[in-house]
Formats: sequence, C-alpha cells, structure tokens
Amino acid sequence: MMTDIKRKLWVGAVLMFSLVMPLSASAQDIRFTPRLGVTGEYNDNILFLRNDRTDDFILSLAPALELGYNTESLALNSLAGISFRRYLSEDDYDREDYYVYLNGTYRMTEKMTVNGRFNYIQDYAAESRIVDLAEPDVDFDELPVDPGIETFFSERKYYRAWAGMQYRLTEISELGVKYRYLRNDYDLEENNDYDRNVVDLTYFRALNNQRDRIGPRLGYTYNDSDISEYDSYNLALAWHHLFTETLSLYTDIGVRYTEESFKDSNVEDDDWGGTANIWLTKRGETRVLDLGFSHDIGTASNGRAVNVSRLFCRLNQFITERLYFDFKGNFFVTNEDNYSNFDDVEIFLDVIPSLRYQMTEDHAVRLAYSYTIDYDRSLEDDRDRHRNRVWVMFEFGFPNTL
Repeated sequence: MMTDIKRKLWVGAVLMFSLVMPLSASAQDIRFTPRLGVTGEYNDNILFLRNDRTDDFILSLAPALELGYNTESLALNSLAGISFRRYLSEDDYDREDYYVYLNGTYRMTEKMTVNGRFNYIQDYAAESRIVDLAEPDVDFDELPVDPGIETFFSERKYYRAWAGMQYRLTEISELGVKYRYLRNDYDLEENNDYDRNVVDLTYFRALNNQRDRIGPRLGYTYNDSDISEYDSYNLALAWHHLFTETLSLYTDIGVRYTEESFKDSNVEDDDWGGTANIWLTKRGETRVLDLGFSHDIGTASNGRAVNVSRLFCRLNQFITERLYFDFKGNFFVTNEDNYSNFDDVEIFLDVIPSLRYQMTEDHAVRLAYSYTIDYDRSLEDDRDRHRNRVWVMFEFGFPNTL
C-alpha cells in the first residue's frame, strides 16, 4: 500500500513540476503553498444505501501542495494531494483518495489566448469527498454534464482534460474552439467504464449596445462505454448579456441528435432532443452568486446515455471580514434517452451549506452540513436513499515564493 501511495505522490509531483521547472529562469514568479486539511465528520449512511444504513464517525487528514507561476502573459497553477480517511467503527472502509489539478492560460498574441486544465481524481463513487469544498472553483465550461449519481459504492478513477482557444477576429467578433475529454474507470463490475470526447466551435459577435454578444455554437460528442457507444451532434445559439458591471446572463439553447449502438447486440437507437445552458452570475464586493440550469446528454455509471437536467446554485456571502457563508446546491433529473415517462426518471438532490471563519490569511476553520437524496421512480419499493453529513474542517496554508 505504501509503495503504491509513494508512486502516486511521485507521479503527481512530476506532473506539477513539469509545469514550472522549464520556467525557472524567472524563479521569482514561482510560488508554492503546502496545505493541510484536518476534518472530523459524522455520516449517517456511509455506503449511501436504500436499506441497512450504517453510520460512523470519520477522521480525514489531507496534505496537499499547490504550485503557481504567473507573468503578464502566462498563468500556470497546479494542486496535488491525498486525503487519508479513517472510520471509527467500520475500519474496513478506511481508504486514501488522490487528486491532481493542472490548469494554465497563455496569451499568445493580442488576439489569441489558449487555456487548458487536467484533473485526476481517485475516490469512491457513492460517497462524495470532503475535499470538494477546498477544490478550485471551476469555470462555466467545465461544469459536469454527468448525472452525479453512482449506482454502487466502489473505487473510481476520474480523468478530465480541457483545452480551448479564443481568437479575436475583429473588435466586435470572436472565434472559440474547445475540446473536452472525460474518462471514468470503476473498480466494480456492475458499473461500466466510459470515455467521452466533446468538441465545440463557437462564433460570437458583439451588438451595437456593447452589452450583448450573440452567435452560433456547433458541438460534437463521442462516448464509448463498456456496453455502448454514441455520437451526438448539437447546434445551439449562444447569448451573453451584461445587465450591469456585476450582473450577467449566459444562455446557450439548441437542438441535438444522438445515435447509440449496443456492443452486445445489433440494436441501435437514435434520439432527438434539446440542450440548454442558462447561467446567471452576480459578482459584488461581499457576495458571489451563481444560478443556473442545464440540459444535455450524459453518461450514467451503468454506461447508458441519459438525458440530464440540472439546477444549480452557488452562493458566497461575507458576514464580516473574517466570517462568510457558503452554499452549494445541485438538483438532477435523469432518464434514459429513449424514455419520456416521468415514472422512469431518477432524481438526485445535494445541498451543502457551510460557515467559514478565516483565522489568519492562510488558516481557516469551516463548519458544514450536507443533505443528499437519490429518488428512483423506476423502482417499486425503496425508491429513495438519503444521507446526512456534518463536519468540521481545519484548513492550513503555508505560502512561499522562489
């Protein structure tokens, strides 16, 4: 076990230093921050089961290392860490979760900007990780389109890569190209591994009022799982509106066509559907609010293509200079793409309110609560499973520069 841990730590360190070491000629721009999180948690359904619920107290120790490099034209950041989770009673479920994040933005010319991100996570699918509250915030284009629902408690390896290019054609027009790759590997046979590739091409043009940008988006998705593969084609109209300097709206509404074939038979399926991304953002001195809705095709842990509708909310409200309130909420409705009956859908809700107190610039303590429910209308009995978690997390950072 320790040999495996050391190997993964070494891989993470190599990945991070590969970003910054070629730039050592400007070492004064490199910063590194060792981090440590210590968490005590109570969980009333550690396996997230419909019956035979088991509760336990969990202690987590999460060391991590953050590296960053910034110049006027280039920004590189990386974060790697391990979360050691130990159960008070059910010690058979003791485990280690691993994560690596790499992201960067480079302004090649005055007209062209390229950016990218790579994430690797090894965790257990049915139990969301405590570290999710400490992860870097994701951009709009990196929000998940997966249901967020896993069928069994099992180890999962999650890979995500994202690359994009924005090119300003004129003072009022812009062209964007994005590529996303997602892979889920499950340890349990009941779940099905899958790979997904997504390519988007978007053209934006600013209107005369200087508050609106509008344009078409073309998208293509190829998904390959253990049981099936599907191709999905999407045409949408994107619109970005600036109400004020701190309030904006993004909408992306379109139509898609999907073809799915199954590997264990000659059965093929095709489906027409809609897509939508609606995001309202408010940025103020003491408050950050994101509200949104998305609808697209995704992949469930059983390998099937599913329609995924998602409502989400993220609020960060400062109460005092040191104390702030944070809220995350996700509501999913999923159903397989060849069904429209509401009795076949699965509903998933997860809400996480928390209070964070900043003891010093680099040290903080957080009190958080989470409620999660999964309600499957296709089942005759025991349709719902739910879970309550409450925890206290101490977060420590030790920033340095080279």
